[in-house]
Amino acid sequence: MLNEERQRELDRLLDGDFEDADRLRVQASLEDDQEAIDWLADRALMHANLRRSISRRAIEAEVATAERDTIVSFPRPLIRKGIAIAAGIVALLALPLWFQRSDDTTFVTLEQSRSALWQSGDLPTANGSRLGEGTLRLVQGLATLHFDSGAEVILEAPATLILTDEMNCELTNGTAVSDIPDSALGFRIKTPRADVVDYGTRFAVSVHEGTGETHTQVMEGKVQVEYAESDRIVELKTGQRNTVAGESTGEARDGAGWEHLTAPVMPLDFGPGWTLLETVKDAYTGYVHGHNSAELLCVKNAIQTGLINRVPYLGFDLSHIDPQRVDEAELSLTFSPTGWGLASSVPDATFSIFGLVGNVPEWDESILHGEFPGEPQVVHLGSFEVPQGVQKGRFQVDSKALVQFVRDHAGTEISLKVVRDTQETENGGLVHGFASRRHPVLPAPTLAIRLATE
Repeated sequence: MLNEERQRELDRLLDGDFEDADRLRVQASLEDDQEAIDWLADRALMHANLRRSISRRAIEAEVATAERDTIVSFPRPLIRKGIAIAAGIVALLALPLWFQRSDDTTFVTLEQSRSALWQSGDLPTANGSRLGEGTLRLVQGLATLHFDSGAEVILEAPATLILTDEMNCELTNGTAVSDIPDSALGFRIKTPRADVVDYGTRFAVSVHEGTGETHTQVMEGKVQVEYAESDRIVELKTGQRNTVAGESTGEARDGAGWEHLTAPVMPLDFGPGWTLLETVKDAYTGYVHGHNSAELLCVKNAIQTGLINRVPYLGFDLSHIDPQRVDEAELSLTFSPTGWGLASSVPDATFSIFGLVGNVPEWDESILHGEFPGEPQVVHLGSFEVPQGVQKGRFQVDSKALVQFVRDHAGTEISLKVVRDTQETENGGLVHGFASRRHPVLPAPTLAIRLATE
């Protein structure tokens, strides 16, 4: 309960007794004092009722001269309060405006970004920036947004997010992973096909730019997917997913996963003196129903063991390569989004290339989605790192070990193995992928060899 000194101070504010400096000080003190605001509201209501009573009696006094002395007999402080009521009520109604006089219309902080590449938008993109209404376009990487409501949204590229207020935003393409505390229950992500409303803890929404399909998965808690063209609502709980596509609202299903389109890149060009060899065969092991690709070679190192993990194998024909002329060698892989899993669940990822040696079993592309025959010996040829959030681009290995391996096996067919050494930090982590020789646009895995002149 407010002490008497605080009550007197608020009464003086309501009466308009303060000079400007003191008035502003007391108004500022109300911003974090809900009890004082409630007390002031009750006090203003009481004053308003009193003013109506005084006014009514004043009218009666004008009609009945005999009662005029009754009106005059009201204590002067009470009359003064009655006269000041209108100003007090106006001041009370203006409280929200007092708190906004700094003209601060922002409600989101861009806390951090990883490997971020931004496209033209109408909001600042430096870490620590305060953001208001506007659009963010993330071409590459991750960006963490903290809303004043307490909601946290990790934007995974490529993605476009329209900021509306501290409880609402709109995702027009890409993926947003949201972590919602109790203070932001009811946080809403609008998409072209549906609204996703949080009533739990952590969920992800992904929108396909070309079709507007909305994919929702819940890692923990509960959300509601509200279909934009009807009153239907689908409720999702921990471990469930939903797809809204076209006229279909979809059902709540176990698991998660979706696939994005890829964009073309420039062809490889190493210049004169280099021989470029594409794979004569390539495939990956591991199988998850509905999460398979004939165009991309998938790589995954999950918390679980088994076929959920993906390991690509590459075959190159070196039958026409003279080992005495091999000066340099470089393996080039062109990555592209698979659309499966969350980039925020995989940190900076190290990939290793191994050469198969010894008694290498015969294999062909029929191992796709299955298991590799046998467990051949391997030799490490090099590694590269893909930063967190990066899902496309060209990555290379050009080590001395690779050069020696090519020299030792020139004139034959070789097999390489690609492994993601880095494990996901939680279930449902990203499935990386790079183009196979069957990809319609992107370059196949390429072994570039520079041969010395004869």
